[in-house]
Amino acid sequence: MAIKIRKKWFFLLLIMSVLGAVFLIWRYIYQSQQATQPTVSVTRGDIVEEAQAIGFIKPRHSITVKSQIDGIVAEIYHWEGEYVTRGTPLFKITPTPSPTQYAIAKEELAEAEAIERSAKKNSDRFDTALEKGYITPRYGDYIIAKREYEAAKLKRVLAAQKLALLEQGNTIVGGKPIANVVVSPVDGYILTRSVDIGDPVISLSSAQASTALFSIANMSDLMFQGSVDESDAAKVRLNSPAIITVGAMSDVKITGILSRIALQADSTSTDSTSPFSVGFKAEVTELNIPNHIALRSGYSATANIKIQEAKNTLLLPERVIQFDQDKPYVLLPTKDIQNPKRQPIEIGLTDGINAQIIKGLSAGEAVLDKSTTEDANGDDGSS
Repeated sequence: MAIKIRKKWFFLLLIMSVLGAVFLIWRYIYQSQQATQPTVSVTRGDIVEEAQAIGFIKPRHSITVKSQIDGIVAEIYHWEGEYVTRGTPLFKITPTPSPTQYAIAKEELAEAEAIERSAKKNSDRFDTALEKGYITPRYGDYIIAKREYEAAKLKRVLAAQKLALLEQGNTIVGGKPIANVVVSPVDGYILTRSVDIGDPVISLSSAQASTALFSIANMSDLMFQGSVDESDAAKVRLNSPAIITVGAMSDVKITGILSRIALQADSTSTDSTSPFSVGFKAEVTELNIPNHIALRSGYSATANIKIQEAKNTLLLPERVIQFDQDKPYVLLPTKDIQNPKRQPIEIGLTDGINAQIIKGLSAGEAVLDKSTTEDANGDDGSS
């Protein structure tokens, strides 16, 4: 009898031990599961919504230097990167008139000289008649003869100047000097040089497109020029502050003001060389460049243009926000890891990292992180 009682107590203790062990294992697993639910907390802070423009640094104004006469480049006096002042000689052009041009100029001069001689004889004849008292200074033919003589002299001078321009490359036409030495029209740095010694040059007066020799710009007045996406173009406003990051100096931030944004997109442009093949052209000026920074024309850069800002507002990382038919929500942790609580929210500004929470959450509230919500959604989908 005593043996049977001991066996019953033994089995009872064994069953209780097994149940206790199962309970402890379950509790350990449950607590482990709860501990592995990563969360993020709703915080307070400032958020700025920005539009990003991609482009480059360039001078606000640049001048293209061209020649007044046709010819070939004989000498180059200055090169890219040099600073020149107004009136500094840049190129010397050797005229290269065609045989036809030269022959026409010679013929026009000879004709003008003949007309001048004839007009002078006629004028001298009337002068003699005036001296002898045969006519008065108001005599009509006398006045016409004097006028024709002056016109003939002017025509001869112009013909001689034209021939001198073809032969020598410099002359004075109408009181204005025209020289074969091209000078700088402004103060500034030489940015580009488009020709070399021996290259042909087409002048501004030619019917063809004239040859660009140099481009010169004032590098102390720079700007950012780029393009913004159409979704951002509708939001940005003129005179909005912008922060520019230059690719070659990513640690330097340059502030400026959005001064211009195009009304017409360049998306229809077929020019493959255009840097604005997509989006709307935007310009940021009034750049505050640190004194130790030397920017170069053509540096690639991005401009973050402020659209709107909210201060001391509720913030949550964008990665934890999910959408159901454009309605945002987050998942809140519960005791049952497999069934988190779905919490609808209302969001405001976003900056690509954080989102402003308008409604649905409070400061310090915990929200399931992205990895946990993905696991939960994956489990839901597989069941």
